[in-house]
Amino acid sequence: MRAVDAALRPVERFVQRRGAQLSRLVMIAVFAFLWLPIGVLVLMSFAKGGVLSFPPEELTLEWYGVFLANETARRAIVLTLQISTVATAVTVALATLIAYAVDRFDFPGKGLLQLLATLPIVVPLVVTGVALVLFFGTVGLGSGYWPTVIAHVVRTIPFAALVIIPTFLTFDRRLEEASKDLGADELQTFVQVTLPNVFPGILAGGLLAFTISFNEFVFTYFVKGSGQSTLPVYIWDQIRYNVTPEVNVISVVFLLVAVSMVLVAVSLTKVELLARR
Repeated sequence: MRAVDAALRPVERFVQRRGAQLSRLVMIAVFAFLWLPIGVLVLMSFAKGGVLSFPPEELTLEWYGVFLANETARRAIVLTLQISTVATAVTVALATLIAYAVDRFDFPGKGLLQLLATLPIVVPLVVTGVALVLFFGTVGLGSGYWPTVIAHVVRTIPFAALVIIPTFLTFDRRLEEASKDLGADELQTFVQVTLPNVFPGILAGGLLAFTISFNEFVFTYFVKGSGQSTLPVYIWDQIRYNVTPEVNVISVVFLLVAVSMVLVAVSLTKVELLARR
């Protein structure tokens, strides 16, 4: 044991002296690993030549024009927004009700409700996709717009619930008691006191749900109707049949939407406060 300690002592001294520098190098390496491929993708969206010709010999905005003039791509964007907007609204409503019930009431199956609300996160997407196809076929829904919306709600509820439930659990109930002591009834207290305090968490959960729904591919591919293509499905079809830099342009659009949602969540909500909680 002493021999091991003696052998490790120089390593410990080195870490103590160079720990700050090592941590910076590791951080830089991690960020480079995560963002360099994305940077290459963004650069290749301006490539004049083919998709695989890196570095591009010439830069152009041609493929952005092709994307904007592509009627199929525009329909895919509109359909994606229609599905994501409805799915997000339903998800936020259900997750808020679940959070309110978990926070305010004791009932049999309370723990099971929380488990079921978050369980789809750990279930493989393909398994859930097959289950949804079988379920919709059994109940007669088949495929199409509404099955896709329901599938997106199943996909996004766990993520919204994981944000919204802690918001309710950490809310200071004494504020409600003070409101009632001042003469407000239950509804007034909820609207004027509870809702403004939990709204940042609800909004953050909604933005997260919208981002996930907007980018969802697996569930959509299983339950979409014939002739219906969301933007992720459209990208998949392009990669399979006609690879052009337009695929990179669409990927940049996805990136901008995701980053925009995060920035909006950070600017309009107390996300850092929720994280500390």
